[in-house]
Amino acid sequence: MVPDVARAPGKKRARAEADKQQRRAEILRAAAEAFAKLPYAAVTMAEVARRAGLAKGTVYLYHATKESLFLQLVIEALARWFAEVEAALRGAGRLGPDELAALLVETLVVRGDLTRLLPLLHPVLEENIDEALALAFKQRLGEQTAAAGELLERRCEALAPGEGVRFLLRLHALVIGLHAMATPSPTVARILARPELAALRIDFAAELQATVAALLRGWAVPKDR
Repeated sequence: MVPDVARAPGKKRARAEADKQQRRAEILRAAAEAFAKLPYAAVTMAEVARRAGLAKGTVYLYHATKESLFLQLVIEALARWFAEVEAALRGAGRLGPDELAALLVETLVVRGDLTRLLPLLHPVLEENIDEALALAFKQRLGEQTAAAGELLERRCEALAPGEGVRFLLRLHALVIGLHAMATPSPTVARILARPELAALRIDFAAELQATVAALLRGWAVPKDR
């Protein structure tokens, strides 16, 4: 039987591409695993390579810097969250501020990877990247946010057309600020455990939901008032 030489190169390319995709997934899984156990500053490309079972040089073929790798984690974590929100909203009617706030916060707070990464985005990740990487990341982030914003506008009675993205940006700011306050250093946590300082302790989920609901209620006020 004569080999099908015309199809062989295509099969090899497909196999090679499948191998690359698998390696990318392994690297991201290893990075997420390392970050779940270590502070961001303690995670190295060598550690990611070790957890992925790859040579360090192989990891650098896919991500030139640690920042590039973690920005990809941000994008993928956001994509998973937005997909879950979309699934929860599919078929739902128009939601009031409290209903939408509950849905957003319930689906967000269980994503420890995302709530830990978002506070690092501006002070760490975006401070150590070049212009090309920053542009690529912001373009991808803009696409994700625009799609999610449009979905929220269709489902939330408080949001007029064009306001979904602005709301998500403010939600991002709330997550960063409240998460930092709710996860103090061990020294500050011990101090805040004192009874007289109870008012300064923050429950991240409860505070975020109350604040997001208040934000949406304010948005629902007629604009001519």
